[in-house]
Amino acid sequence: MPAEDSWGGPAACEPPFVEALCELGEDVTTETYVYGDKYRPTPILTRITRVLKTAFRFRRLLRENQFDLIHLNTAFDRKTILRDSVSIFLMRPGRARIFLKIHGASGNDIPNRSFVFRSLIKYLSRHVDGLGVHTQEEMRELAEHGFAAAKCYHVKNAVDIADKIPNGFRRQQKDSSETFELLFASRFIETKGLIQTIEACAILRDRGVTFRLACIGDGPIRASAEALVDERGLRDRVEFTGYISEDEVLNRLLRADILVFPTAHKEGFPIILFRAVAVGLPIVTTRVRAGGEYLSEPDNCLFCTTGPRDIADKVQTLIDNDALREGMSESNIAFGKSLTKEAIAGEFVAIYQKILENEEAEN
Repeated sequence: MPAEDSWGGPAACEPPFVEALCELGEDVTTETYVYGDKYRPTPILTRITRVLKTAFRFRRLLRENQFDLIHLNTAFDRKTILRDSVSIFLMRPGRARIFLKIHGASGNDIPNRSFVFRSLIKYLSRHVDGLGVHTQEEMRELAEHGFAAAKCYHVKNAVDIADKIPNGFRRQQKDSSETFELLFASRFIETKGLIQTIEACAILRDRGVTFRLACIGDGPIRASAEALVDERGLRDRVEFTGYISEDEVLNRLLRADILVFPTAHKEGFPIILFRAVAVGLPIVTTRVRAGGEYLSEPDNCLFCTTGPRDIADKVQTLIDNDALREGMSESNIAFGKSLTKEAIAGEFVAIYQKILENEEAEN
């Protein structure tokens, strides 16, 4: 499990997922693994020390108890390959099967000619019994690095939101002349599209569109984003909330009219995007990994490029067409019902059972 002070998708989706596993009658023990971003960067020496301490803590836990399967939340990049290889080597899992849930893969950034990374990946491919991967693109990356296709399972994240939505909730669609509440929520890094969203808002303002944009989150480009808001004269239309509670995020999602998420990041299964789906929010986003694979246009969203003008065009198309927004909202609410923690937990139990059955067949 990610640490409680972590933020991002895993910290939001994994606790309710584990709760649902327990409700299904599975015997689950959770431990904090060294995974997940923090509000402040962790120094490299502290990271190394934490990895070693965590691995030995897992080793003691495995020695004292008999587990069928170890589920580790991770990614597939240079840092996590090194960490996971060292951790698995030190924890000595014995007969317990190992399942890695990949929250985003950056296989193209891993040097194929590096002896060190080739050796570490080979070690992982031998010792890992299953990998949960969100998209076909990520599956292809793992295959290119030597992971057997039979070990890869298509998975989704749980969206723990259904029982928090008011009974009979139906999104009221505004007239195009009203003020539209736009929402951007993510870590504020260059690849997530915040700067482009602000530039798109300047274009919409110049076209006479009335709106307000709420920017939820924080990160290294916040100062640049706020400076751009001042430069474009948007201070009366753009709000920066910083990090807010999950309940307040839900309130914002329920009050918003459109989610704007023009990410170019190598997303796994972005929670904010699929929470927006679950509450029936009309969406403008890019065809990046899970967004492009799970959503369709115009049923669930309008796809945009990362260009500010195209983002503005797609947002304005939604604002000008209440029937389009209505149909998108209804389709998204229906799709969101397949992402409940209960449904996702059931899918994972089936994967775990298959991994264990494969072990029995091999023996």
